[in-house]
Amino acid sequence: MGELRVVALSGSLRTGSWNTKLLQVAVPALEKKGVTVDVFDLRAAHVPIYDPDVHDTNPPPGLADFKKRIRAAQGLMLVSPEYNFSIPGVVKNLIDAASRPPAENPFRGKVTVQLGATTGMGGTLLGQAHIRHVLSGLQCFPLPGAFTISKAQDQFDEQGQLKDEAFKKQLDGLLERFVAELKLRNP
Repeated sequence: MGELRVVALSGSLRTGSWNTKLLQVAVPALEKKGVTVDVFDLRAAHVPIYDPDVHDTNPPPGLADFKKRIRAAQGLMLVSPEYNFSIPGVVKNLIDAASRPPAENPFRGKVTVQLGATTGMGGTLLGQAHIRHVLSGLQCFPLPGAFTISKAQDQFDEQGQLKDEAFKKQLDGLLERFVAELKLRNP
C-alpha cells in the first residue's frame, strides 16, 4: 500500500466558522494516523456558480485545482454546516462543478467522511444525510455515520480544541474507521 492521501475542506466561508475550527482539529488527528491531508481552501478558490457551457471545457483555476487534488487522493473529508436542513449551496456547487463532465468524475471510488458543527441542536445530521446521498450518486464510498457537534459555541476551548473528552474519543473513532476503510479500498 502506498501513501494515503485525503483532501479535506470546510464547507463554510464564514470567518471564525465552527466547521473550520472542527477541520483544524480533525486534520492533525488524521495526520497522526499516517494520512497525508491536503487542505483545500474553498473560500480562497473562488469557484463560481457552475455553468456547463463554460466549466465543462474550461474550468476556472480554483475548480481545476480542486479536481486535480481529488484525483490525486484516495479520500475526502468534508466538514460542513447545514443550511435550511440541507447542503450549503457553496458545497453543492463545488461538488456539482467538480463532477462534470461525468466521464471525468474525480470522485469515483473515493472514500468519504463527514463532520459538521452547528450552534443549533440538530448537529448537521440532515445536511450530512443529503451530502452522503449526493456522494453516493457520484460513486463514492461514504463512511457510515458522521461526527456532528451541536451548540458548537460551547464545545471549543480558547485554543480551538474540543473540550469534551467524549467528543474527542468519538472523533478519533470515526477517523480510525475512515483510515481502515481507506486501507481496505486502496491496498
